[in-house]
Amino acid sequence: MKKFWKFIAWLIGFLILAAVLAVGSGYLWSFRLNSEPLTFPSMVAVAPQGDLPLDQGMHVSLEFELPLCRKVEKAVLEPGEGCIVAGDVKIERGLWKWSRRVWRIEGELRALRPGEVIPGVLTFEISPAEKGGEPFVETAAVPGFTVLPLQLPPDARPALAGAVDFSGSGRHGNLWWWLLLIPAALLIWYWMRRRSGTERILPPWERALAALRRLGDDVAGGRISLETGFVRLTDLVRNYLEVRFALPASTRTTAEFLDELNDPASPLPPEQRPFLREFLEIADQVKFAKAPPDDAQLRNAMARAGELIASTRVREEDGSSENAAPGTGVKAEREEGVRHV
Repeated sequence: MKKFWKFIAWLIGFLILAAVLAVGSGYLWSFRLNSEPLTFPSMVAVAPQGDLPLDQGMHVSLEFELPLCRKVEKAVLEPGEGCIVAGDVKIERGLWKWSRRVWRIEGELRALRPGEVIPGVLTFEISPAEKGGEPFVETAAVPGFTVLPLQLPPDARPALAGAVDFSGSGRHGNLWWWLLLIPAALLIWYWMRRRSGTERILPPWERALAALRRLGDDVAGGRISLETGFVRLTDLVRNYLEVRFALPASTRTTAEFLDELNDPASPLPPEQRPFLREFLEIADQVKFAKAPPDDAQLRNAMARAGELIASTRVREEDGSSENAAPGTGVKAEREEGVRHV
């Protein structure tokens, strides 16, 4: 048995050494590729192709290979007139090919109006071939496309959409990293699960206010676009009202949701209902590109959302509020925390 484990240890050591040699030799060999000219696609790939409905985004992607010693440092997507960039442009490492690696740049465009959208351009920077050199700048064309009007029945109202989602590819190229990170992730998950039993569970209004502060920081720091800020704020308010008052916000259209809140038996304070209607209608217009997002409008909506959350929270001194729904008081929160412990 001792010889068996010794053999296993030698085998593991050999495999690790072979992996290090393979990666190291590929990285060193990639320096020889710097003398070769870099080649890139002249045009990005778009999906879907052809005419685009007004309520649908256009996914833009560009994939190419670079020597291991070089990387994509920056990418800027400049849309043509008639559309905007939704969310951030993503730069992803893809499949490892010994001395080369696949890189992928992704973004999403949203049309502002029906009609023709003129072509745009994707500009990206590659790290210099030599230390202290200038970055290599390259561009790829973004084709123009035609946007079809939104087809809705006269009495219909569009529902709010979820946050922008980027479906990346090439993640199988990070298989080596996943094999190393899985044991560490399991240990962290176990440790966090043990800690969660002893920590206080935050009530929904505290969680919502913390999320609102993070959203404000992201908008002020320019880490997200105004359109993404509207989408995230809408999700935040809907989720808070659903948890706070047990309302099915996520399964209702805007019109259905507002009808329930305007009901005389609605738990939402009457003074908050005009703001909520105005805010959700503006978010609908931004989502369906009927109006470009406005910075002052978003900041005002975030401030009013904070007032809504603060006015519907349960007061600690008496453990109740005029608008408290069953099971949402301070006592219920504490009992829930005890059950989790």
